[in-house]
Amino acid sequence: MKILHVSPTYAPVLGGAELHMKELSEGLVSRGHDVTVLTANARNSTDLFHGIHGGLMEVEVINGVRVVRFDPNGQTFGAWLKLWLQLPGGWRSLRIVFGEDGMEMLTAQPQLIQIIPYLLRAHADVVMAMNWHWSPAYHTYLAKHLRDFVFVGIPQFHTAETWCQRPIYRKMLASSSAIVANTAHEEQFARVHGARRVEVGGVGVYPDGFASRNGAAIRARYGIGSAPVVGFVGRQEVNKGVVQLVHAMKIVWRWNAEVRLIIAGHQSSEHQGLAVQSAIEQLSSAEQSRLVRISQFEDADKPSLYDAFDIFVLPSIGESFGLAYLEAWLCQKPVIGARIGSTQCVVDDGVDGLLVDPKSSEDLAEKIITKLSDRDKREKMGMAGYSKTIAHHTWGKVVDRLETLYRDLCAAKDSTGARAVPYRDASRGSKV
Repeated sequence: MKILHVSPTYAPVLGGAELHMKELSEGLVSRGHDVTVLTANARNSTDLFHGIHGGLMEVEVINGVRVVRFDPNGQTFGAWLKLWLQLPGGWRSLRIVFGEDGMEMLTAQPQLIQIIPYLLRAHADVVMAMNWHWSPAYHTYLAKHLRDFVFVGIPQFHTAETWCQRPIYRKMLASSSAIVANTAHEEQFARVHGARRVEVGGVGVYPDGFASRNGAAIRARYGIGSAPVVGFVGRQEVNKGVVQLVHAMKIVWRWNAEVRLIIAGHQSSEHQGLAVQSAIEQLSSAEQSRLVRISQFEDADKPSLYDAFDIFVLPSIGESFGLAYLEAWLCQKPVIGARIGSTQCVVDDGVDGLLVDPKSSEDLAEKIITKLSDRDKREKMGMAGYSKTIAHHTWGKVVDRLETLYRDLCAAKDSTGARAVPYRDASRGSKV
């Protein structure tokens, strides 16, 4: 199959969505498919939002995947849009063409409008757009109306956030050939809002990459020794629950001052990152001495980081899945997540982790203390998470599901010339 994948950013840009797209694309290439990724020439999402060019190669091949990058807010489109909006009735005419939501995306977000002509002349068997809260997915949707093609979406709806409730996304769901949801929660959300066909694909990990780990080395590097460790891995932002975690630790430290907190991940300079910094600065000097912040680390160090933890905590309110839970489980660590959205479908409360009230630092502190107080239950939860990850969430299984979906959609289009209708998957016993 000739496959086009559309993503706001792509490797070497770091992030959960970027990793997801990379593994799907490379996995399909390894199965003999021709895969091209259309993306932005930006080094991170912040640069993309501000229209900053990252200096990455315009066209290159990464592990067999052809990557074509475009400058965000291309000069030609930007100049055309500004000129048109200055004309009498310009705003009204564009609003008729693109819709109210579409105009907002065209004026408030960075654009990769160059994707549209590429999609029109590429004649791919399948076009998939990921991460729908960025405008490249909308450009793909517009291209589909100009030339019909098999359109698959992986929206990554963060259902706790308001952006996914916009009418434009209902239109995109209805026009899609299929939607790949990360969880059953996201599947239900997509169906309720107009998707005709939904497959639960999930995300994955490579178990072999976590087989070699040395948590003792991490503990030694940061002078932690044998103290109990609560760990976080992810962007240091409010939506990831870092502020809530910091507040909860103040309660935990009153229970046991020996506990250490490790926060590992990129430190944002935006508003959310500054709020995290402010929360940390409000800690006393004694409390700050129990906190280790790691803003930069190699991917090779990640398994050892998780191995150094006694508990992994990610009380995020904005996860479409939460890859970090799988990574922690590969290291046989229990997890704590927020009782909200898709996380409730990922973490089995009381089995492989615990769920907490996303608005309550007190509840989070109580659950942390509960887990630190019972080593046997921690180990049982960690093993339960490990078994679940191996059974259902390796990248090989995820790519298998996506490849099967692509083949089915192409076969249906070849035979009928129309978008495939929902079918019954015998392995799941339900319509997808």
